[in-house]
Amino acid sequence: MAAPISVSAVEGYRLWAETWESTPSPIAALEHRALLPWIEALTPRRAVDVGCGTGRWTARLSAIGVDCSPAMLAVAARKEGLRGRLAVAEAAALPVASASADLVLCALTFGHIRDQAGAMREFARVLEPGGTLILSDFHPSAAARGWRRTFQHDGRTYELENHPYTVPELCGMSRELRLDRVEEASIDEPERELFERAGRPDLFEAACVTAAVLLTRWARV
Repeated sequence: MAAPISVSAVEGYRLWAETWESTPSPIAALEHRALLPWIEALTPRRAVDVGCGTGRWTARLSAIGVDCSPAMLAVAARKEGLRGRLAVAEAAALPVASASADLVLCALTFGHIRDQAGAMREFARVLEPGGTLILSDFHPSAAARGWRRTFQHDGRTYELENHPYTVPELCGMSRELRLDRVEEASIDEPERELFERAGRPDLFEAACVTAAVLLTRWARV
């Protein structure tokens, strides 16, 4: 089997954009299952969804969506209510006024960001005092065990860039953000079907023993 082709986040999501939502992904399914209760508990006045992709959380939160992938934003713009509320930008240079948001969400994106400290500073900048930052991501421990962020396109396997980090490292990236909650989520029975649909039911049991998604919640001090 040929080795995956390594690509940047921008190039990878350009290739993946049209099929991202229809691709069976245990990680995306687990992240949705784990993050949904956090999202449902929120009533933000103005939210910014950084790394919004195809807008899966953007519409639910009535958020401004920001992503570095024009291809993913083009898919998001087809959804009702999102056209005109999307912007192409890097997480470390958000086109959002300071102290203008009470919620910043960054879902399954932070590991793709090269300037992670710059992104954390930007999240703090655009949040008003008392505002909330929520990060969900591919768990660094999964990356350490050899898991990769891959997808198929035209019969080839591509590996997206991923920059693992630790929670203590996150805490050191901004003095203006206080960590309030950490949750680690693992693959479980709700995701079994996705392994079967992908033709890899043999991987399910082994996948269950590793924390696959990391969720953290922060307060702007």
